[in-house]
Amino acid sequence: MRRSRLYLLTQSILVAWLLLSPGTATLSAQARWPDERTTGVFHCHADFKLDRFDPLWRQMATLQQDLTKDLRIAPASEPIHLFLFERKSTYEDYLALHFPGVPYRRALFIKERGPGMVFAYLSTDFETDVRHESTHALLHATLPLVPLWLDEGLAEYFEEPASERADNSPHLSKVTWAARFGQTPDLAELEQIGSLASMGATQYRHAWAWVHFMLHGPAEAHDELVSFLSAIQSYSPPGVLSDRLRQRIPDLDERFREHFRTWK
Repeated sequence: MRRSRLYLLTQSILVAWLLLSPGTATLSAQARWPDERTTGVFHCHADFKLDRFDPLWRQMATLQQDLTKDLRIAPASEPIHLFLFERKSTYEDYLALHFPGVPYRRALFIKERGPGMVFAYLSTDFETDVRHESTHALLHATLPLVPLWLDEGLAEYFEEPASERADNSPHLSKVTWAARFGQTPDLAELEQIGSLASMGATQYRHAWAWVHFMLHGPAEAHDELVSFLSAIQSYSPPGVLSDRLRQRIPDLDERFREHFRTWK
């Protein structure tokens, strides 16, 4: 598993975080990060020059619009803070100092009652990590809960640049070949997953596949995804998404396979 989401912190700890200089454990009202900027709802704090990644920040400015358009959810009304490090060692030391006991992951999303926070360092997958974890942050800024498999499937989908999401995901080839051999991921099995420890590469791929099907497949599938998330947003019982899909699309498994067998 390459990423993790942890919901641990209170608003008071976030305030302390914002007063911390990235190289010290001392709180200071005047301390600032070497570079900071705001793009949309994202407040970025980095120990390197953020203009090195200007194309990424332009993408981030539209990420919320993409989620709102594709999922028909309300936009986030709270800020999301991104804490970004140039070196892996600095990232690890900082997390060890301020979040002892948190398992190491290459990137993290952390939220409890206050605004969401994303942490990442300049790995070879930095931009993908930032988009992935920021998708989690946007979802949880507007929805009271998201089923784990769907949360990860959406993050896997939206972690790609907008122009590449539908056609250039690294998951697409394996899912397409499996569909050609008559295989369909078990959605009900995904819905039973209750912890990230049970999400491996196969589960991430299957979650992505069902999201792709609902966003680009039959209109009925997209309708059910939108209705499901709308129920969650309004604090109404959403039911089980796999049941909703099968009621609308009785031959769901075959339609899933057909979607990927014929995908352009």
